Amino acid sequence: MEPLTVNVTSRLTAVYRQLLPQSLRAQFILAFLALTLLILAGGATAVYALRTSNNAARELTKEQLVRMQAGQDMLQSTLLIERQTDQLLTTPSFDTLRSSYAETVKQLEALDRLVVQLTTASNAVAILDVHQSSQLFRNTANIVAQLREGMLQTEVDFERTLKDRTNRLIGTQTQGSPELAVLLYNLPVVSDRNAVELLRTRFMRKAAATRELPDAVRNDVATLQSQQPDPIDPEAQDPFSLRLKLISQHDVLEHFHDALENQAESLVMVAREQSDAYTQDYREAVQDLVEASNRSQQWILIMLGGSLILAWFVTRIFMGRHVLVRLNEISRQLRQERIDDTSLVMEVREKDEIGDMARAVNQFLKDRQQLERKTAELSTVKERLALQNSQLQQEAVVRTGQGHVLELIAKSTELQEVLDSLAHLVESQMNDMMVSILLLDEEGTHLLHGAAPSLPKTYTQAIDGVAIGPKVGSCGTAVYRREPVIVADIEDDPLWEDYRSIAAPYGLRACWSTPILSHDRKVLGTFALYSRTVRSPVKVEMQLIGIATHLAGIAIERKHTENRIRYMGDHDALTGLPNRTLLEDRLKQAILYAQRCARRVTVVFIDLDKFKLVNDSLGHSAGDELLKTVASRMVQCVRRTDTVVRLGGDEFVIILFDQPSDADGITPVLQKIQEAILQPIQLNRHTLHVTCSMGLATYPADGTDTETLLRNADAAMYRAKELGRNSYQFYTSEMNSKHKGKLAMQDGLRNAIDHEEFLLLYQPQVDLHSGQVIGVEALIRWQHPTLGMVSPIKFIPPAEETGLIVPIGDWVIHTACKQNKAWQDAGMPPITVSVNISARQFIERDLVSRVQHALQDSGLDPRYLELELTESLIMQDLKQAIVKMKELQAMGISLLIDDFGTGYSSLAALKSFPIARLKIDQSFVRDLPDNENDRAIATAVISLGHKLNLKVIAEGVETEQQKVFLRENGCDEMQGYLFSKPVSAQEIEQLLLL
Repeated sequence: MEPLTVNVTSRLTAVYRQLLPQSLRAQFILAFLALTLLILAGGATAVYALRTSNNAARELTKEQLVRMQAGQDMLQSTLLIERQTDQLLTTPSFDTLRSSYAETVKQLEALDRLVVQLTTASNAVAILDVHQSSQLFRNTANIVAQLREGMLQTEVDFERTLKDRTNRLIGTQTQGSPELAVLLYNLPVVSDRNAVELLRTRFMRKAAATRELPDAVRNDVATLQSQQPDPIDPEAQDPFSLRLKLISQHDVLEHFHDALENQAESLVMVAREQSDAYTQDYREAVQDLVEASNRSQQWILIMLGGSLILAWFVTRIFMGRHVLVRLNEISRQLRQERIDDTSLVMEVREKDEIGDMARAVNQFLKDRQQLERKTAELSTVKERLALQNSQLQQEAVVRTGQGHVLELIAKSTELQEVLDSLAHLVESQMNDMMVSILLLDEEGTHLLHGAAPSLPKTYTQAIDGVAIGPKVGSCGTAVYRREPVIVADIEDDPLWEDYRSIAAPYGLRACWSTPILSHDRKVLGTFALYSRTVRSPVKVEMQLIGIATHLAGIAIERKHTENRIRYMGDHDALTGLPNRTLLEDRLKQAILYAQRCARRVTVVFIDLDKFKLVNDSLGHSAGDELLKTVASRMVQCVRRTDTVVRLGGDEFVIILFDQPSDADGITPVLQKIQEAILQPIQLNRHTLHVTCSMGLATYPADGTDTETLLRNADAAMYRAKELGRNSYQFYTSEMNSKHKGKLAMQDGLRNAIDHEEFLLLYQPQVDLHSGQVIGVEALIRWQHPTLGMVSPIKFIPPAEETGLIVPIGDWVIHTACKQNKAWQDAGMPPITVSVNISARQFIERDLVSRVQHALQDSGLDPRYLELELTESLIMQDLKQAIVKMKELQAMGISLLIDDFGTGYSSLAALKSFPIARLKIDQSFVRDLPDNENDRAIATAVISLGHKLNLKVIAEGVETEQQKVFLRENGCDEMQGYLFSKPVSAQEIEQLLLL
């Protein structure tokens, strides 16, 4: 113990010596002794005065502190109530709704208790205002909870009903049910009553148009049609009425939502005002406490005046540091009008009354910060809602304008009016902006004026026809780049370097241009916005520009389509030449001019020779290319005032306008056309030389109206074909009778096909060695109802020319196969029936399938059918002919070369033919055995056929000498009048029975 005392004493001595110089130690001791006496003398008085003052200040401060804490609790309760309000409005289920409402009621009851507590302590009017605001908020919260609960119930009913109806529609799997289901899928996103009614109407119309709906779904639609829902609270449980009810409840809830937010803000405001009042009271109490302490200090200083410096030092250390500094800090914090930084909050370590008071002040400051933060958040939300509301209103206006523009487009309104309406719509939504719409010209090199209702006319005229390029302002560059070009400042942008002087006089500073594209991404024009201030577009403006550009594209593309349709109505789609409709108009105009000026008009009717052969052998695409080439050449041969018309197929008409009176003046033009068409044409690696037949009729000599001129020119053209083609003929009156006869023959052939006026005769084919009938050749005859039996020589050529030979040939094959099968079914010995195939038939792409169908339809074995082909037919397209012949041979059908020796096939080609027989033409048999040349040809053909392992048959055998010669020289078979003329099927049966 003694060492410790020594140690402490030594330390105190060291501190004493360090603080006080030696020269002052005696005075300090004297002063200290005097001070000690004074302290002892006035200690009791000072202690009593301090105790009395502190007790009074403590009681007053404690009472104000309680009120301030109660005010803070009340403020905190209002904040919690406001927080619960948001949860009450956004709760997603019944349980959370009830829980949120219960928590709100709990906070309101706590608030009421605080109000009662504060009312007991003070009858201030503000406390009564809090109570009234609390009761009003309670009532409104109760209404909102009930509305929200009803809305949740309606949402459940709506989702269940929508799901049930949609599942029914999807389950039906009818043609219209997917579209009805899509309409129901769109219902949840519709938030407007009119839109719901429109959707309901579309649903009912679509349901009425769908005939295959099941009864259950149709009953639902009938129920939907019969209901007339109350627009405020519909009772009908269909998805559309429930959606209307949801919208109505949402509108009411929004109304009470705004009222509830206002009441919450009012409640918080009143609580804040009362809290501020209690804080002010507390601040004044603390100030009183500080003043009492100051008075105590003055009393002590007066009592201890002799030791002023030491008293001040002691007071500063013990009183200032531990009491006044802390109280001043509290007062300073309370005097702060705005707390933006949490670092201003005091740090408290002591646990005395001042420490409690400091902690209360800290809590108050934190609550005030939280309140201000919440108020700022509410202000932000309010501004955001206002912005969203403004955007929704703008969107509604844009949608309405968009619908109006689409309506104009649907009504085929003039493009200028549609574009002007679109420009006005955009300008109404973008203040101080001016719209300019430019259209791409047909060449795709310049932009033409489309619409610019607000721009100066002189400026629009200046930019009308502006070129497209990399530095041609905003619009020309936008088309060049195929992307939007945004120029915020025309004065500084290099794209406007060459066009800045045009825009400057009108004060144009900014230009945003977007290319207008079609559905297949082709540029149609530009949509530009001008401003007289330097600026760039924001996101919302770019979205509006996108909508406007899309609408402009629809309108422009619709106009192009209408022009194209109008053009196609007057022009041929393949060649681009005028068609028959425009021909009549042009010819009438030419006749009127000729009447006034005493001039002539020549109509040239042109038909390509053997075009069908080219079209059928090389394909329709090759034929189309041929027609386009010929059309282009004819246009180059005539004047711009003349008109070249395509009537259809390979028929063309040329109107030679304002012709001289002599025919010799027309001849050079006709020769020029012939020479141009005759030039080689390359098609599918084939070189073609096409000729044409032309007929001419002249106004007024050959007709005074369009119909007569065209008819007479057509007759002259047919006369040119009869005279060998590749020529032209002027109309004469005799041509009409011949032309009418040819037309009558064509009509008769068509009638013969429809009324089965054709019949088949069969000429036997006999084995020269055994004398047995081994086959027959089917030969067609026409039993005309008035002309009697018509020879094939008369009707086969026009049938070939018109293409009617194809259905006639099909009839021959079908009839011959059925007859041969009938003979076999009747027990006759099986023989081969030969059918001639024409050139027109052979080039048909589906010839093989046609023959196969005839065999299947008749049930005839293919080995009993033989097809006779001519040399000239095969050599027209040797490669394709051999392919088709091999396909027929693979089916089991025999092939025969008819009229062998009259064609121009080479031996190299002959050995590649998949044939079974050769037929010696009757022209080589007629003068046998007397004609030396015929004998040589006949024996050569027989020898050649045998060398190729082919059977040889001779046709036209009419004498016994011919028969003997052929048999002695090795000919295998014959047919002719020596054995039998062509006879009916019944007579063939008798021959087979012999």
